[in-house]
Amino acid sequence: MILVADSGSTNTDWVILDQGKIISSFKTKGFNPYFTSSKEVFTEIKAKTPKEIDVENITNIYFYGSGCSSADMNNIIQNGLKQYFTKSIIEINHDLLGAARALFHNEEGIAVILGTGANTCHYNGKEITKNVPSLGFILGDEGGGDYMGKLFITDYLYGNLSKEITSNFEKKYILDKNKILQKVYKEPYPNRFLASFTEFILENSNEAYINEIIRNTFRNLFKVHICKYNNYQKYNIRVTGSVGYHFKKQLIEVATEFSAKINLIEKNPISRLAQFHILGL
Repeated sequence: MILVADSGSTNTDWVILDQGKIISSFKTKGFNPYFTSSKEVFTEIKAKTPKEIDVENITNIYFYGSGCSSADMNNIIQNGLKQYFTKSIIEINHDLLGAARALFHNEEGIAVILGTGANTCHYNGKEITKNVPSLGFILGDEGGGDYMGKLFITDYLYGNLSKEITSNFEKKYILDKNKILQKVYKEPYPNRFLASFTEFILENSNEAYINEIIRNTFRNLFKVHICKYNNYQKYNIRVTGSVGYHFKKQLIEVATEFSAKINLIEKNPISRLAQFHILGL
């Protein structure tokens, strides 16, 4: 049996493959090694792996994760998984490679992740040939949910939103400036906190000012990232992640502004990623 995982900063999707078919699937919290430990990985995976699965029969694990961009970071995930899957051969890769493999299989194009955070790359059908760094939620993540949430909450704190939107926001969230700053600067997972506001943004996306926040999120994605890939207009752009999926209307419209073509938006890449491994591409 083969276990394939796609992990963002918020959630991890897992599928178990046997004889070319998905026989089981489950979810855990996200395992970004910048924010989690080997012990947390072990504890979570032990609790969430389906009890009917004999882990000793899992021969290979392919884990694609946000933040898995260096040997040190990968070892955090590797060590946590190895404590539970003691007989398995474990391969750790960046979630960007997972997204590229899922979205393009063996075709060439520009792969984009738009979830809690954001990342992009040029993929030649086998490997990533160029990646404009995302820099994380403090310095970058243009296009991601945390970036969109940051634009929104900044406008809220500066009093730039309409009275109606402000009132609706304050009814939905019991927050003030001090609580917001506490969560951003002092508490764990500030990126998830900022990205959590995309639910409210989506609910109010018909309001002109909110719609412009969404568009500016994606305009900055193109300015800072997509436009850095030579001749980006000639490539198919494919997108995975909840933010790309739920805000697909604005994303496609902004792509048109930049003469770019998006020909696939997948909310979740795990099924296509599983297919990649089933086909042995």
